[in-house]
Formats: sequence, structure tokens, C-alpha cells
Amino acid sequence: MSDAHSESFIKTPRQLLIVVSLALLVPIAVIALIVSYVTTGADGDKSAMTSESIELRIRPVAGFELASTDAPAAGGQAGAAVPGKALYDKACAGCHAAGVAGAPKFGDKAAWAPRIAAGLNTVVNNAIKGKGAMPPRGGSGDASDADIKAAVEYMVGAPR
Repeated sequence: MSDAHSESFIKTPRQLLIVVSLALLVPIAVIALIVSYVTTGADGDKSAMTSESIELRIRPVAGFELASTDAPAAGGQAGAAVPGKALYDKACAGCHAAGVAGAPKFGDKAAWAPRIAAGLNTVVNNAIKGKGAMPPRGGSGDASDADIKAAVEYMVGAPR
């Protein structure tokens, strides 16, 4: 029988040490490079992990803003006198005008009655924290609590 098949390419202890070292170091180096690539972004920009850039990447894809088609009244601006209407038009109308995902429709007293019965503060807190399919703050993260309360009051027809 021939010993050709039983010969190893590692013949000395030094060669064994080199092979074992490379077998450990090469995968570690590859993993480190992948982690570096993922955490800095494809272009090497270190700002890829800032809170602003993360928020920009995870924000909803679709967005809309309803523009007012009302002509300004003589001597005044359209819609300026109704508190909450601007936020309703900007963020709330997308769902509450059509009743999307069970949202009570604007002006539908029967749909709003059980919610109003729970108290205006409860309705406002639900709008701030989100409920069901409605995201927190109705999807308008920059709105203040007072703005949200005014929009809720506008929708339910509560006195201002």
C-alpha cells in the first residue's frame, strides 16, 4: 500500500500553529468587518446610528397632508378661528373622515356617544397614547397635548 493518501500537508509544529491561528483569526476578522459595515452604513458614514437617522429610516412610508381649499373669508383667514381644525385636517381626517379601521366618523354622534360617555379626558388620553389601530398622537408626533385636545374637541363637537 502506498502512503500517499496518509500524508498531511502539515509537517512541522510551526505549520500546525499557523494553520490553527489562521483558522481562529480569519473568521473573527470577517465577523468584525461585517459588524463594522452594518453599524456604519454602506458608505462608511458614522451617523447611520444616530437617533435622527434611525427615525428617518423607520418613519411611515406613506404620508399625506390635506390642504385647505377654502377661500379666505372677507377680512380673515380660512379655518383660523376653529381650534383643532388644522390638526384634524393634517392628521385625523385621514381615518376619521371615512371611518377607517373602525375610527368613529367625524360628525357621527352615535359613534362618538359611547366614547364621550367615558369622559372627554379619556378620549383625549386615548388619542395621546393611541388605541386600536390609531397610533399615539394620531400619527402626529409633533402635536402638543393641547393641540390634540383641541382636535378631539373639534371632532366630538365639544364646547371649546
